[in-house]
Amino acid sequence: MIIKPLKVSELNNYIRKILYSNPILNNVTVMGEVRDLRKSKYGYKYFSLSDDNSIISCVCFDPDMEIPEDKMTIVKGKVETYDKRSVYQLIVHEVSEISEGVESKYLKELKAKLDKKGYFDPSSKKPLPLFPKKIGIITSIEGAVIEDIKRVYNECNLGLDILFYNAFVQGRTAVFNIISGIKHFNEVNQCDIIILARGGGSKVDLETFNDEILADTIFKSKVPILTGIGHGTDLSIADMTADREVQTPTAAAELTIRSYKTVINALPAYREQLNERFKDYSSRKLYYVNLQKERLGFLNTTHFIEKRQDQIMAKMSNISSHYLKYINEKKNMLYQIHLDLSKNDYQKICQKGFVFIKNQQNQLVKHMGDLTPGDKVTLENLQHVAKATITDLGEK
Repeated sequence: MIIKPLKVSELNNYIRKILYSNPILNNVTVMGEVRDLRKSKYGYKYFSLSDDNSIISCVCFDPDMEIPEDKMTIVKGKVETYDKRSVYQLIVHEVSEISEGVESKYLKELKAKLDKKGYFDPSSKKPLPLFPKKIGIITSIEGAVIEDIKRVYNECNLGLDILFYNAFVQGRTAVFNIISGIKHFNEVNQCDIIILARGGGSKVDLETFNDEILADTIFKSKVPILTGIGHGTDLSIADMTADREVQTPTAAAELTIRSYKTVINALPAYREQLNERFKDYSSRKLYYVNLQKERLGFLNTTHFIEKRQDQIMAKMSNISSHYLKYINEKKNMLYQIHLDLSKNDYQKICQKGFVFIKNQQNQLVKHMGDLTPGDKVTLENLQHVAKATITDLGEK
């Protein structure tokens, strides 16, 4: 039997019929924590309902119905499909709050704990470098974020050293990936500034950045950290702990080169100012030169030049005389040193019949008084060496 394949729309219609025909799913009561609440311009409310293991998308079309964000809530509604994305969602028509959500309570307690430790204190924030040369960026190398960041740096064309550390930015291993990136840019390949970037997402997706260990690592980083997580109006703990936070990765990249752009944009004005100052300086100097030329017109310039030439020749003659005198003095000094060295020449002394006496330490004996009977000595001249023992020593 050959089964005819279904179109996607036909499969979605089949699933919708099953959902509509199920009385439980048409009037179901669900308990969970409201997360990621957002409103449309028509007053519709979109949010997620979650527990420890699962999450379901919800929508409420009643503009007057209040949805308690970050609270444990019981909602009533029916399950419908959204054909364009082939997903199912809960259409909510009744809401009742239970208590503050577990995640929301944990987050408040963690913020209070870190605030008490000074993690959010403005005085603990490290200043960002005005002109960073080496920038480390921690993000996923897949997706639009990295391309947006590259575009910012390529457009400015400053020749900066931009380093990327590939890390998951959501999921179970994301926290440890990001921590490894921060340590890498602190210890292995130290940068002037670190950017922690992610292209936004729901509150649930951004839970990675509400981790206590990650906050510790950011706070203890020696390199300033700038976050661009795309969080909208909600600040994560990573944002609050970082030395500076902006809303998007693009804004983070642009912030690191703001000072460069300020200087570049100011260059034309500086150039114009320098030109004006140079023109003013040149005008004043030209006026001074013309004034001096007028004064020199009243002088006998030929006599003035000849007098200066005589003075220069006299100085040159004086310098030459002093130089020759200095050279002769040095020649005489060298000749005297040569004579002194010749008088004490070892070979000439030996040729006159003298011998040198050395003690047992092979040291030259300069005074007979340094010897005592019994000392062994060595007698040397140019051709021979003799050994001797001092038997008697007296006054001459």
